[in-house]
Amino acid sequence: MSNNKKNDKEELRSKAGNMSRRTFLKGSAVAVAAASGSALAHTNYSSKKKHLDFDDEYDYVIVGAGPGGGPVAANLARAGYRVAILEAGLDPMSERANKADPSTSFIYETPGFFGGASEHALLSWDFFTDHFANLEQQRKDFKYVEGKGVLYPRGSCLGGSASHNALIFCYPHDSDFDEIVQMTGDESWNSAAMRDYFVRIEDCQYCQPDAEGHGFNGYIPTSLIEQDAYEIFPEFKDIGLAGATLSDSYYQGNTELDVNHPLVATGSVGYFKTPMNTLNKKRVAIRERLIETQQQYPDNLFIITNALVTKVVTHKKMAVGVEYMAEGGQSYKAHKLSEFADKGVKTRIRAKREVILAGGAFNTPQLLKLSGIGPRKELKQHGIKVVKHLPGVGENLQDRYEVPVIFNLKDSNKLFERCQAFQVDDPCLASYINGEWQTDGQVRNFSGPYASNPVYASRIMKSSHAKNMPDIFLVGLPIAFKGYYPQYSLEPITNHWTWLVLKVHNENSAGRVKLRSADPTDTPLINFHYFEEGNADESDLKAVVEGIRHVREFMLDGSAQQHLAGEAIPGIDVDSDEQLEQYIRNVAWGHHASCTAKIGSDRDPMAVLDSRFRVRGVANLRVVDASAFPKTPGFFPTAAIIMISEKASDVILADAECASDVKCHGYASWDPKEVYTEGDMVTYNGIVYRAKWFSKGDNPDNGHPWREVDPIARPWRSDLDYERGDQVVYEQQTYQARWYSANEKPANSKAWKLVK
Repeated sequence: MSNNKKNDKEELRSKAGNMSRRTFLKGSAVAVAAASGSALAHTNYSSKKKHLDFDDEYDYVIVGAGPGGGPVAANLARAGYRVAILEAGLDPMSERANKADPSTSFIYETPGFFGGASEHALLSWDFFTDHFANLEQQRKDFKYVEGKGVLYPRGSCLGGSASHNALIFCYPHDSDFDEIVQMTGDESWNSAAMRDYFVRIEDCQYCQPDAEGHGFNGYIPTSLIEQDAYEIFPEFKDIGLAGATLSDSYYQGNTELDVNHPLVATGSVGYFKTPMNTLNKKRVAIRERLIETQQQYPDNLFIITNALVTKVVTHKKMAVGVEYMAEGGQSYKAHKLSEFADKGVKTRIRAKREVILAGGAFNTPQLLKLSGIGPRKELKQHGIKVVKHLPGVGENLQDRYEVPVIFNLKDSNKLFERCQAFQVDDPCLASYINGEWQTDGQVRNFSGPYASNPVYASRIMKSSHAKNMPDIFLVGLPIAFKGYYPQYSLEPITNHWTWLVLKVHNENSAGRVKLRSADPTDTPLINFHYFEEGNADESDLKAVVEGIRHVREFMLDGSAQQHLAGEAIPGIDVDSDEQLEQYIRNVAWGHHASCTAKIGSDRDPMAVLDSRFRVRGVANLRVVDASAFPKTPGFFPTAAIIMISEKASDVILADAECASDVKCHGYASWDPKEVYTEGDMVTYNGIVYRAKWFSKGDNPDNGHPWREVDPIARPWRSDLDYERGDQVVYEQQTYQARWYSANEKPANSKAWKLVK
């Protein structure tokens, strides 16, 4: 063993053994609070600034460093633009984070500790949501915390929720994108084009070189669970394949059963392998893309952490920047440490081109509303000045339904029984480091449970209630998983197998995200209005019943029965449709919130965005995250969100190129040899300038005699209101508004004059 590898392994042992199993949740909060409190002493968020005073400026300002914002930030920086990306949390691999809590980097990187990551003070925010408005029904859920709701962890560090999720990287259905084409008429959303984005981002570690629909040069590596696991633990294969007519080749690299094969995207059902975004047994996701980009383009990408964005700064219904609490990210009340944190210093940064929101399905609608963009009535209730009435902001909240069917195992849980988490002499840690597993006197090539998530089987089925695509995904886990509740990740591993019934393509879209107050540190009010409280028929509920019955049916197969000692949850006594429906209402949860600022057609009054991610009625503002979807895509959202982030990058770059292209707006690029007189318009570095007086050889960046048009003449949009002096491009001509104008095409309109 080389000295470097030996040192790496010793460091890993040290990180893993430095804290007990409970202190990484409890003690770390005190440690981080102490570390942050001293740094934030005497800060003052309430310091006053004039409306358009800014502390710094960038071409693009992006809020949120997860699967939505991260790729956009990286791509814009790589294209040469100056980009600031703001994240409320810290970099989990940073010295600062690990000084506060030495377990942070280990918990973040190690796939098997994703549960701990979702409850770690520096990696996750604790939202509490309601599933029902009916409190009597809500209280039947054992996960419900009185006065709060049901725990809903969201990523709170660099990388967003891709930094604490279960690492499942699953392509959505083609119809998810083709329906957007039908809805908006924008052909660029077609499923063939969207598959290209998946190929762009993926670096497949398990595929054959000619694997259809896969990529090999992207920044998201995809890997499978080590296949020797199924030889060491044959019960996993027996239970996972119960009732199937598949050969052992299923677990021997058969790529035809890859869940990301293009046939699955068109509706195939059956038994599949589900990849993870890991490389060399470590989580690799958006954080790594951002850090690599910053290292390669240090003058272009600026990552601002511990920054809680409080509003989008607008001027004349145009986003011009953001306001945030510098060093105040921990003051957000979903943070475990908020009671210890100061609010930081009010800071404003200007976006010369655009502001892009990527805070996720809860925080993006909250931030839009705090910025005066949302339902007029709700904004006025909280004393917020209305910038743009958009009734769809915070509406249309959707999620999947997840319901467990848990079985007792006859024998002990051999995968986990030897583990002693967070102890230096942990045998499972030794296997994770060395890649060796001792069993029956033999040493096998297996890295143990820490090297992957516990998804050892998966199936796709189509219920009789499905409208189009298959709507049930079954996840097989050698643990008892009952959902999210405080300290769920500390529950001891028992001798159980769980089939998680995941109901997708739900009809219900009645969930809402509403402001609790105008305080930006407050969490919003979130209610999903499950099942009958929603706006759908009973099809969602009945489809889950079918999923449970399907599980019970194939678990009666002899290959599974030899390892089982009966059904633990819900239990065989819960058998009628009515009993199963009530069980589902009582225990269902979700973890894929989306659709709260949806893309939609021009005819849809609830559409917040157009097909180019632009917020309707507010210029220079886009949303690129899970909230942009009109319907929750596919089975698991991470891949789909990164794909639309790549698409948004292309759209934004195309618009930027258009802004500096004479063919798009009619302006020529500045020429140092040209003589300009008052009123002449030019572009320079993608920005439009107007000459205030005679000029020759004067660089527009230097100010006099040039004035920047704030900030760029952009294509006319029917959804925007324009005021006197605003400039737009229409049919390759540039127009200036003489007075207020709404829905008036510039050509042949008295409200507009043609600009030279």
